[in-house]
Amino acid sequence: MSEKLSLLDTMNPITSTKWVSTLGVDAVTIFNDKPYFFLFADIDTKEPEILLKCLVIFQRRHLSCYHYETTKGYHIVSPTMLTIREFLHHKKALDFLQYRFDTIRLSPRKGDGFKLSFNHFNKHFRRKESKTLHNLLREKFNCSKIEPNENYVNTKLSYTTYSQLKFQELLQAKKPEIAQFVEPKPLYIHGTLNSSTMRANYE
Repeated sequence: MSEKLSLLDTMNPITSTKWVSTLGVDAVTIFNDKPYFFLFADIDTKEPEILLKCLVIFQRRHLSCYHYETTKGYHIVSPTMLTIREFLHHKKALDFLQYRFDTIRLSPRKGDGFKLSFNHFNKHFRRKESKTLHNLLREKFNCSKIEPNENYVNTKLSYTTYSQLKFQELLQAKKPEIAQFVEPKPLYIHGTLNSSTMRANYE
């Protein structure tokens, strides 16, 4: 009888799901009273080919970016500041992701990665970058602050809190877990992917 009740509980959307409050940073920022925009990519797959494809898009557009593993896939976050026209233009190249591009999650989730990689694609600093967003991500992964540069500027970030419906573990299904301490991973200055390999694969 208890097994039948457990199965019914698992199938019941009321007992098997819960609303989770999530904090995200928006793709819009303010600098000198003018709005600028960040390009984000939320990849819902662990396939390395898709991550590589997206990184090549950022590389070809000279958009420096961070990338890190998430529960379902990867996040790519660029602190490079774009005008609205530039943002809309570059976003088209990522439309295959079917992502809204307006907010990227900051709240941690079980299964998120611990390594932050930085790809310096804005080689000649054709555009300014938000030092505020740089350091927000670095702080999230326990990394040192970005080195001083006149092209890294403080900007005003915007945040959004939203609710997401998630599956929850039932008490009957919970298993004892051994707590583990994970050392913060170092910042990989040039990312984990070889830029020459990216060009060879996608040019």
